Amino acid sequence: MRRLPSLPFPTAAAILAAALSLLAAAVGCGGAGFEERLGEARRLRAAGGAAAAVDLLAGLARDRPGDAAVMYEQALALHDAGRDDEALERLTAALTARPDMTDAKVLRGIVLGALGRDQEGLAELRQVAATEPDRAGVHRAMGIIQARAGRFGPAVNQFEKELAKNPDDVESLTELGVFYLQTGQFEQAADRLQRAAGAVGAPARAHRFYAEVLFKQMRREEGLGEQRKALALAPQDIDLIISHARALQGYAHADEATTVLTSAIERGVADPRLPVELARQAREALDYDAAISWLEKAIAIDASLAEAYMDLGKVYLYQGRRDEARAAFEHAAALAPTDPYAPYYLATLLIDDGKYSEAVPLLQRSLEFDPLNPKAHYSLAQAFQRLGRHDEARTEFALHAEILKRLRETKQMSGPATSAD
Repeated sequence: MRRLPSLPFPTAAAILAAALSLLAAAVGCGGAGFEERLGEARRLRAAGGAAAAVDLLAGLARDRPGDAAVMYEQALALHDAGRDDEALERLTAALTARPDMTDAKVLRGIVLGALGRDQEGLAELRQVAATEPDRAGVHRAMGIIQARAGRFGPAVNQFEKELAKNPDDVESLTELGVFYLQTGQFEQAADRLQRAAGAVGAPARAHRFYAEVLFKQMRREEGLGEQRKALALAPQDIDLIISHARALQGYAHADEATTVLTSAIERGVADPRLPVELARQAREALDYDAAISWLEKAIAIDASLAEAYMDLGKVYLYQGRRDEARAAFEHAAALAPTDPYAPYYLATLLIDDGKYSEAVPLLQRSLEFDPLNPKAHYSLAQAFQRLGRHDEARTEFALHAEILKRLRETKQMSGPATSAD
């Protein structure tokens, strides 16, 4: 299989920085021509800078009101930025100006599907397939909608229809591979994703999910290489940055993991999840002061981020700073009242203080949101036992034992709080 050469991470950052510099020149000075600015918007979007592409295209739309091609490009960028309501409005305007614009019809079907309007999206795409049966990408778009809705049989059928027309369609190979990976069909996933990732011009998504296959095959260094390629193509993708950093740390590349995260921050990616991840890594390295510093930075970016307060509470616990830990957990509970973690930790603090009757309702609330947390069942059993409620204690001890047995048998954790530590 022909493999693409590895692209070092700083090069991708430099590419995006150069693109943003050109964006500033285009918008601020008006020196670039229409085609240059349109091309730059496309390059920004392809590099993961959809938000910047939206801004640039807004300027083009002001210069050329009613231009269907510009409105279509706006819709593409808005869709990539997750702003599908606005994308749909732009597509409707583009098709009003040019009713025969098939690209806009296809994208409209995709956007409708992304908005949960599956049947409308599928109807739009079926019309295109009926009038232009050889058009590429239509069956793939229908497959994505079906897969998102959990209709996996129809989804596979649509992807295979697309591949029957174009066996080397990278996006269809990628989406089919992702489907097989998520449904545990690893041999089929490996075949499709290897073909997709090995193609010239493979998207970041193909490299990213082929890396997951390689990790499952215990080919860790190859998997990290695929993640590096994905990140070079999409350097602004927060989920990819974090998953790559976690893989690096897990596979003995802790220094590179830190560099990946700090480099993203240095180039202006202001997302609180990045310092939260740096704090998690610092906590695991027992550097609690650094963890607190990173969490404070995350909270400065987004003071409503419950996860940051939860992690702050854990670090304070490790340092023996119980009052500060309690305050952090209470703040997290107020920000995320349906999260099972905060009441669980608050209850453990109360149990340590011998306040069992106060701990019981908190543990019960935690178990409402995550009934498969064995630690919460065990803590509740202990509290009942201390209160003399022995029948209820036996029930909770039995649930704790049953859940642990099930976890040992399946070797996987289920429920959001089962791995609380």
